[in-house]
Amino acid sequence: MRRHTFKVAETLPMRPATETPASAGAEAVTVTLDATFVRSCEDGERHLEVRIGNVETGAGGRQVFGAVAKTATDLAALIRGNLDAVGRTPDTVLTAFTDGCPGLRRILLDAGVDSLP
Repeated sequence: MRRHTFKVAETLPMRPATETPASAGAEAVTVTLDATFVRSCEDGERHLEVRIGNVETGAGGRQVFGAVAKTATDLAALIRGNLDAVGRTPDTVLTAFTDGCPGLRRILLDAGVDSLP
């Protein structure tokens, strides 16, 4: 499964969220964030914790993001970039959904989503 996931990932276009044209200001944006484990089926191989989510507007704008935990990826910065890509403004109402994990809540706070999920 892990090898297949990486093989599929290599075929996907890799581009930062800022390359997506920003839409006009969004009134409301929904942010979802969750974590899961990708477990290796081979002895001695490592298991990966992956954090994934998306940001969506009511008008249909959507950005999907993901990162492996405990790497140099700044997930909060990735979320902020995706929020900007869908048209976040200072007046945009942000709504967040998580499974209640305190670590995910901290990431959302670091990304500027300060309302309770």
